[in-house]
Amino acid sequence: MKKLILSGLAMILSLTSAVAQEETGVGNHLGWGVGFGTEGFNASIATDMTQYAELEFGVNWAPGFSRSEDGAAFYKTNDNGKWNKHGVGDMDIKAKVNRATLDFKGSVYPFAAKENFASDLFVAVGISFASKEIASLDGTLKATKDAGDNDVDVRVGKYLLPLTKTGNGTYSADASAQVNSVRPYVGLGYGRLVPKNNLGFRVELGCQFNGKVKVCKNDNECELLSKYGFEEDTKTQDVMDFFSIYPVLKVSLRGKFF
Repeated sequence: MKKLILSGLAMILSLTSAVAQEETGVGNHLGWGVGFGTEGFNASIATDMTQYAELEFGVNWAPGFSRSEDGAAFYKTNDNGKWNKHGVGDMDIKAKVNRATLDFKGSVYPFAAKENFASDLFVAVGISFASKEIASLDGTLKATKDAGDNDVDVRVGKYLLPLTKTGNGTYSADASAQVNSVRPYVGLGYGRLVPKNNLGFRVELGCQFNGKVKVCKNDNECELLSKYGFEEDTKTQDVMDFFSIYPVLKVSLRGKFF
């Protein structure tokens, strides 16, 4: 994540230098912005194409947070063609979420010719780039019942997460929740990326389309519970589904370099 943020800042500085040297390049003006929202803290630079369109490159970073869910660990057996679960104990699975993204977006102002409030209303489209891993999954189980040589699993949403045996009846969950690393974005709001005056205000509401959230072990997607006829953990799955289409609310202060 640190490498992703540093590379984004380096790109921002190089783009700033290029535009500053060539006034007739991308646009006649270069703007900056800082703010916060559901993607965390954000910083960006932008240039105006015409009065109807602007381009933006930005970096978003959200402090990591964790969430724990209870999980019933078990081993499975195939008895006369039917899969059965045999509980071996309960464990806490901690999901640690980290979000750092790079954005490349364009904003269109369909009413720019009007000299009123509507002139700064916009529709934004773009792409966000980030690591495919949005959360690491960790947990340790001290089995209360002997599983023998059987593999021990735990439910995570609709997935069957295999646990790693570490010895003396202890198992660990070492996995991740993954989405697409390239994520389309659409949004709308009010305010210019490059303000008409030296300072301006901008608010934006949109959706980032992350794709299906997958639980992976060693970078391989885990099996579905439905394969064995087991019920999914609907509470955890609801949380995972929330991150498939991530709501974006962003408030920022905008300024102008020139």
